[in-house]
Amino acid sequence: MVCCQKARKIYYQALEGSRYLLADERDKKKLLDILFAVEKEEEWLIYAFCLTDDGAYFVVEASGVSSVRRGAWRAAGEFLGRYRANSSHPRGRETFLRGDTPKELDSLWEIAARCRQIHRLPLEKGYVSRLDDYWWSSYITYAGEYDWKMVDCRILSLYFSADPEVARRRLVKFHQ
Repeated sequence: MVCCQKARKIYYQALEGSRYLLADERDKKKLLDILFAVEKEEEWLIYAFCLTDDGAYFVVEASGVSSVRRGAWRAAGEFLGRYRANSSHPRGRETFLRGDTPKELDSLWEIAARCRQIHRLPLEKGYVSRLDDYWWSSYITYAGEYDWKMVDCRILSLYFSADPEVARRRLVKFHQ
C-alpha cells in the first residue's frame, strides 16, 4: 500500500510586538513554551528561532503555510491572553503581537541566510557583543553551547558539511 504524505516546506515567520513585550525573561520562556507546544501539535520541525524584547522569529518546516499561520496566531493569542486577562500587568491592554504571512524558503542558501539573520538579531539590537551569550536563540544549540531539544539542526548543519564538527565550525564562521 502506498501512503501519500503532504509535501512539507520550510517557512520563515516573524511575530512582532509592542516595544518591550518580551523584555522580561519569564515572558520569553512562556512564549517559547507555547511555541514548543504548537510545534508538537502542528508537527513542525523548528530549525531556528530567536526571541527579542519585541518579537519572535523562527524558521520551521511544516505541512503548509496554513499550519504556520495557524500555529503562529495560536501562540500569539495564547501568549497575549494572559496579559489581557491580568489588567494589573504593567503592559496590560497596550500589548500586541502580530505576524505577516509566513514566507516560504525555496533553497538551502535561503534557509541558511534567514537562520543567520534571525540568529544575529541580538547583536544588531545591542543585547550582547557575542552571539554565544544570548540565551533566547537557537544559535547556542548550533554552536554547541546549549541543547534546545526542540531545535532540529540537521538541515542547516548538512548545508555546511556532513561532518558535525566541520559543520559547527563553518556555521559559527558563517554567523560572524
